[in-house]
Amino acid sequence: MHAGTERGHDRPDTVRARSAGDGGRAPGAARDGRPADRTERADRTDRPRPAGPVERIERLTDPALVRPRVEDLIHHARRDVLSLAPYPELSPGYLAWLRPLALGCLRRGVAFRTVMLCETLDDPATAAHLREIERHGGRVRLIGHATERLLVCDHRAALPLGEGPTIEHGALFTGEPAIVDSVRALFERAWAQATPLTPAPTPTDTARLILAAMCSGAKDETAARGIGVSVRTYRRRIAHLMDHLNAGSRAQAALLARDRGWI
Repeated sequence: MHAGTERGHDRPDTVRARSAGDGGRAPGAARDGRPADRTERADRTDRPRPAGPVERIERLTDPALVRPRVEDLIHHARRDVLSLAPYPELSPGYLAWLRPLALGCLRRGVAFRTVMLCETLDDPATAAHLREIERHGGRVRLIGHATERLLVCDHRAALPLGEGPTIEHGALFTGEPAIVDSVRALFERAWAQATPLTPAPTPTDTARLILAAMCSGAKDETAARGIGVSVRTYRRRIAHLMDHLNAGSRAQAALLARDRGWI
């Protein structure tokens, strides 16, 4: 075991003992060779079976081991990378390490979302990094206060340990579905409370017409013809509006647009 690494493995706590006089007989057979009676079979069937193994949770406390593991998680992400990092600023060295990882995700088409503290913008280097991520297709939001720190890459999660300024000072890594789902939910709550680094622009008159048509329930073909655009353009603009509103569906986009007074 490498120093600085603690691995948890589930092992059965009990070992089945075989009596000295059973002669290693086959299950279900009595000592005289006759089939075991119903009571003996029932006793054997009703015995509790050991629970299946739980997926390993790995604890890394050596900073030299954490960075390679984080790199591995991000490099193998195929769907999304989510990061909640409530740090007021990031060191130049950490930014130099993080930048190619984030941009590499975006080049592969992996969604990249991060939540940082509002005061992050007071640090020019960190602010420039976040704006670069956004220019390349990443999504950045700012939050006034947060204490949780986390990283989720597809079906794996990393949770920092201690009070170090970054995740590399120690972390728990896990792929256990229940834990990953909980960590994802924690990120989504912070994301919903945060505000975009670059606020969505005020909608144009055409965008307002598209939102109104979307709320009316009209078919795309009918709505596009009424506005005077192609169906393809209509659908593309709807997708663009949904992205700016951070909506997962047209219905949610309509509600968010109404909340903002757009329609």
